[in-house]
Amino acid sequence: MLWVCLILDNNVKTDLADCLLHTFYVHVVTIYTTVQPTVIHFNICNGGIFWFLFPCSLVVCNDTAAFICGRLFGKHKLLNVSPSKTVEGFIGAGVITVLFAYKFSSWLSQFDKLTSNHDIYDDIQWHGVILALFASIYAPFGGFFTSSIKRAAKIKDFGQLIPGHGGLTDRVDCQLFVSVFTFVYFKYIT
Repeated sequence: MLWVCLILDNNVKTDLADCLLHTFYVHVVTIYTTVQPTVIHFNICNGGIFWFLFPCSLVVCNDTAAFICGRLFGKHKLLNVSPSKTVEGFIGAGVITVLFAYKFSSWLSQFDKLTSNHDIYDDIQWHGVILALFASIYAPFGGFFTSSIKRAAKIKDFGQLIPGHGGLTDRVDCQLFVSVFTFVYFKYIT
């Protein structure tokens, strides 16, 4: 890719930073379009659609709880990359997501069509708490990653589909981390 930017584009004086940024975008798109669907497919085929719906619900819960807690209680910035994210929102979202996971995992697993025949559903609430802890701590970094891209491109939001959030892309970016962790965790417990 870098060779294409530097060698084949003789007429236009290209900036190395632009070439590297485009190369980076190509790699990110490749990761989102190959790795994420692959691990989600594995999770659904081997554990049932529960292992897709539940992690997605954790990301939505965490993102929404962080937004609400940050608006209500936020006073301290979490990172400069994403100025609207606060420490209070991060902690509040973590607590709410863990409580949500404990209750929602048992409710969702009662539907036989969403689960497979594994013994892991006997302890599903604790598995839900572990996934929620991961989603609460690491998934927001998907948002920070996207915020970095937006700041570099001088874009405020990727879209306005979800008011108050950075767009649908900000929701989906967290799914990459959570779906890969769910894949690894599911392989470990089965």
